[in-house]
Amino acid sequence: MHEDPAGPATFWASVAHHVTCRVEPVLARNDAARADVIEYLRDLEAVALREGSSREALQVIASGRRLLGDGSEVPRAEVARAVRSSLG
Repeated sequence: MHEDPAGPATFWASVAHHVTCRVEPVLARNDAARADVIEYLRDLEAVALREGSSREALQVIASGRRLLGDGSEVPRAEVARAVRSSLG
């Protein structure tokens, strides 16, 4: 994952730009590069869930995955738990 020297909060605040920079170049491709970005976004989503990032960050990551054709879903219980931990 990209390490932001300013810290995790800054990274999660900039996740929309980060995801866009990863997704846009491979949108028109149907090759390993696209699959690699989908895998990266799945990993990023897992980290976001673990770290209790914002709901907006999770939505941006999920949108990027869907744009690339990834139909897999994160279990709702995991998302709910992450949102609760970020609020509490």
